[in-house]
Amino acid sequence: MRSRWLTFPAVAMLALSGCQPATPTGPTIAVMPGAHKSLAQFQNDDAVCRNFAQNQSYQPAQTGLSSPAGTAAATTVGGTAAGALLGAAGGNAGMGAAIGAGVGLLGGVALGAHKSRQQAGNLQQSYNIAYAQCMQTKGNAVLGM
Repeated sequence: MRSRWLTFPAVAMLALSGCQPATPTGPTIAVMPGAHKSLAQFQNDDAVCRNFAQNQSYQPAQTGLSSPAGTAAATTVGGTAAGALLGAAGGNAGMGAAIGAGVGLLGGVALGAHKSRQQAGNLQQSYNIAYAQCMQTKGNAVLGM
């Protein structure tokens, strides 16, 4: 029975280890060719500006407690400790620790997923701004800006 309590958090942590925010793969804004630009010129500008935006919005992978997996680990440990303390007061520290670990893990997974989505949105916004600046500078029309 005890091995099941240890297996679930281990599997969840392994699954969360890949929850880094995805680097944007392209812009989410509309850009049209500038006046008197051929399609080939526009495509060249697009390729150059995508590369520029990718370099400008790059963020190294997170590690430790700032990562989603680290958040889940920290809340699992905290939940285990709190559950053990509360369970000890009720006479069953082991069950309290198991319940606390489960609650902490679920809370950590939710918090880690939220942080990951938020960071992905920030990365995309940074990418879009850099891309729009580049395309505008090259004489293309950035719509909605």
